[in-house]
Amino acid sequence: MSKILMGTAILVVMLSASAYAENETPSYQTIMTKAGEAFRAEDWAMLNDRLNAAQAMRPYSLYVWKMRILARRLNGDVAGAFELVKQISERGLIIDLSGHEAFDKLKTDPAFADIKVQFEDNMEPTGARHVRTEHNDTTLLPEAYAVGPAGAEFIGSVRTGKIIELRGGGVSKEVVLAKGGVFDIEVRGERLWAAVNNQLAYQQTDPENTFASVMVFDRSTSAVKREVRISEQEALLGDLEVAKDGTAYASDSLTPRLFRLAPQSETFEVFASDPRFANLQGIALDEPNHRIFIADYLAGLFVVDTTTAEITAIENSVDAHLGGIDGLYYYDGALIGIQNGTTPQRIVRISLNGDATAATGFDVLQQNLDVWNEPTHGVIVKSELHYIATSNWPSYDKDWNVREDAELQPVRIMTAPLNVK
Repeated sequence: MSKILMGTAILVVMLSASAYAENETPSYQTIMTKAGEAFRAEDWAMLNDRLNAAQAMRPYSLYVWKMRILARRLNGDVAGAFELVKQISERGLIIDLSGHEAFDKLKTDPAFADIKVQFEDNMEPTGARHVRTEHNDTTLLPEAYAVGPAGAEFIGSVRTGKIIELRGGGVSKEVVLAKGGVFDIEVRGERLWAAVNNQLAYQQTDPENTFASVMVFDRSTSAVKREVRISEQEALLGDLEVAKDGTAYASDSLTPRLFRLAPQSETFEVFASDPRFANLQGIALDEPNHRIFIADYLAGLFVVDTTTAEITAIENSVDAHLGGIDGLYYYDGALIGIQNGTTPQRIVRISLNGDATAATGFDVLQQNLDVWNEPTHGVIVKSELHYIATSNWPSYDKDWNVREDAELQPVRIMTAPLNVK
C-alpha cells in the first residue's frame, strides 16, 4: 500500500516556515521547511546541507535523493551530483531527472552517457512469468491476499470492502462485505482476520467518520466475531500478522507505529513506536525467534523483539535500496519484499545475518514484468511467494476515479520461486 505520504512534485519542499530552538533536534518537517527557505533564497550550499540532514532521517526517500542531486548541481558540485545518480543506478534503480533545467544540463553532460545505459539495463524485465490465477472483476482494487490451510485463496478489496474466495475455473464466492476497505487478510482456521479502513480509496469513505480496525469473520457464515477499532482517527492499518496464540500485530501507515492486540483485549496497545519510523508498510512475524520485521517505505527495515519491544534498524551492509517495500515476508532466514516504491518495481530477497540485525545479501527475483500493474501483497506457500500482481493502484487518480487513459487489469495472482540462486 504505497500510496500514502509520497509527494512527487519537484519543489514540494517549499513548506510553511517554522522555527525551532537551537537545543532541539529538528524534525524532518522542520528540516524540509528550512530547505524550502534555502531554495527560495538560492542558498545552494544551505539547501544541500538541509537535504543531507533530511536524507539521514529518510534514507530511502527517492524524492529527497532527487532533491540532493539537484542541490549539488545547483551548488556547482557536478561530480557530487553524478555520484548520487551513479549510486542509484548501481542499486539497480532509475530516478526521474526532470522538472528543473539543472537536471537537463546534467543529462547533456558526457558523463551521463554510461549512466543512461545502466538505467536502460536496470529496466529490463527479470524472472519468469508464473501466472497462477486470474479473476475478471476489475473493480476490486485488490490489496489483500491469503491462502487457507486447505489451499483456499482469498482476496480483499480496498475499493469495495469485499473478501472473495477463489475457486477452480475462475469461479469466486463473496465471503464478506466489510464496511471499509480490506488492506490485509490472515486466515486462522475458520476465522478470517482483516485490517479494515473506511478511508483512502474505499468507495464509501466518510471523511467525517473515518476508522481503522481489525475485524474477525466466520468463514462459513460471514458473521462478525470480533471488531476492535483504533480509538483515534489518525490511523490506517496497512498490514496484519496473527500469532498462534491469537495475538495480532498491525502496522499503522498514517501515524507510523506498530499496534498489538492481545487475544481477549478490546483495545489496541502501541507496541512499537520510534522517531525513525516514517511510513510503515509490511510486517513479517518470526514467532520461533520472538521477533517481527517491519518495512518502512522511507526509513528501511526494522526488527522488533516481541518480548521486550526493543527496536533495531537493520543495517544496510550491502548498500542496497531497502526502502519502497510494501508486502514483507520471512522465509528461510531471509526477508522477501514486494518493492513497489521504486522504479523498476521488484520482488527481492534480503539475506540476514544470524541475529537479523544486518542485510548480508540482496537478490532480485522478479522485476518489471509486463503483466504487472503494481504488485502489492502476497503469502508464502511452501517455497513460493504467491502475490497480487495487478492491484491497479496506478490506474486511479488522486480523487480515486479511474484515469481516462487507464485500463484496469483483472486480478492476477502470480508466483515467484524463492529457492532460486
